[in-house]
Amino acid sequence: MERLPRSRRWLRFAPLALLGLIVATVAWVLLDDRFYVYRADVVGTVRLSPEEVFWASDLPGLHVLWVNADRVEAQILEALPSLESADVSCGLPANCTITVVERQSRITWDDGGQLWWVDADGVIFPCPPSVPPNGGEEGGGGWIVRGPLPRDEQGRLDEPVRVALAELWASGFEVGQVLSYVPTRGLVFTDAHGWRVIVGQGPGMDERLRTLGAVAAHLEARGLMPRFVDVRFPDAPYYSLTNDW
Repeated sequence: MERLPRSRRWLRFAPLALLGLIVATVAWVLLDDRFYVYRADVVGTVRLSPEEVFWASDLPGLHVLWVNADRVEAQILEALPSLESADVSCGLPANCTITVVERQSRITWDDGGQLWWVDADGVIFPCPPSVPPNGGEEGGGGWIVRGPLPRDEQGRLDEPVRVALAELWASGFEVGQVLSYVPTRGLVFTDAHGWRVIVGQGPGMDERLRTLGAVAAHLEARGLMPRFVDVRFPDAPYYSLTNDW
């Protein structure tokens, strides 16, 4: 058998050497602490702290190679419903960035003393403990709704109530800061006359408010002070000088 020149004998061991190098590299990557996530750059927090977002991500202590960005993002959004979106990106050795967008509350809902924030899409999320019981200026856009909180099957604000609030907000009508929600009647507020006005729920708020204007003109002309005005049904508005409802 012809023997290889001494200068080429090392080639016999090259595959073993390469395999050994690969095994050593893999072992280094798997075992070296630098490839485990112990911190992340969190961008976009306002009310939440970066630490809350990081710990909600389940990234702490996870090897960077096992990071599934989609799963981590879903975990963050499930743990922190006050977030609208979360984006996770990681690079070697263990450099992770979490970019979040917090939901913007439209109203504060006071359900028997339990405060919730509700955004424009009807998503309900816990009100931070730092917000005072009356909602404060940090409440949802200056509106506070008091009453039992109606939720749909997805846990969001019931659509008829959400639609009514959105249309009432868009109308620019002066309703004061505090409204009430009565399950059998819908939304109720006190107008500039000091009258309790029942505007109900669902679409058609502009028509109800126009009806309210006509009823108010009628009452003012006669010097009447009603206990309430009900314009849920614009074709048949109702008011009472004696009854509370």
